[in-house]
Amino acid sequence: MTAIAISTTEDGRWDAWANRDAEAVGRFVVAVRSTGIYCRPDCPARRPKPENVRFFDDCASAERAGFRPCKRCRPTEATRPIERAIAEACRLLDEADAPVTLAALGAEVGVSPSHLQRAFTAAVGMSPRAYGEARRAARLRTGLERGSDVTTSIVDAGFGSPSRVYEAGDRLVGMLPSIYRRGGAGEDVRYTTVSTSLGEVLVATTARGIC
Repeated sequence: MTAIAISTTEDGRWDAWANRDAEAVGRFVVAVRSTGIYCRPDCPARRPKPENVRFFDDCASAERAGFRPCKRCRPTEATRPIERAIAEACRLLDEADAPVTLAALGAEVGVSPSHLQRAFTAAVGMSPRAYGEARRAARLRTGLERGSDVTTSIVDAGFGSPSRVYEAGDRLVGMLPSIYRRGGAGEDVRYTTVSTSLGEVLVATTARGIC
């Protein structure tokens, strides 16, 4: 495999690398003559002078040309750094006993808040904030279903204060937490089923929201 001559137009590789485009990962690697290493297109390292850059189709081609993998972005690993960061962010949100700010989450996983917001939303289908709230809501429902009192369930779920839950109760459980704890007694619950790629999905609602 020969190196691809640097060009601002060839396959859009230069632009993808210059912009640290995560979508370009797996399509090519970038080697730097002055350092003797090669990187992923989205490597956070400082960009070298254009005349020192060579593009290769894959890691093997770069290594045959005498370049070694970057220890920062680890191009030979199957999982991209941003994917590991997203997985770690999900774990932190799953275990958090209080809301986590985007800045704090980014600092924990080593990704800038803006990049984490975009990458997390694209991968998970919701923002870190929405994911965190969904996980707290799930813990709230579990606590109520197990018979814990409302206040204990709210605190254990990580909401901090009952007022916040009652303000968002319709969105969280589709009814007041006290009614949810009683199994929805007295509520008019309507439901339907929908076929999806994951199988049959049942959705139930009350007049207040999805439950």
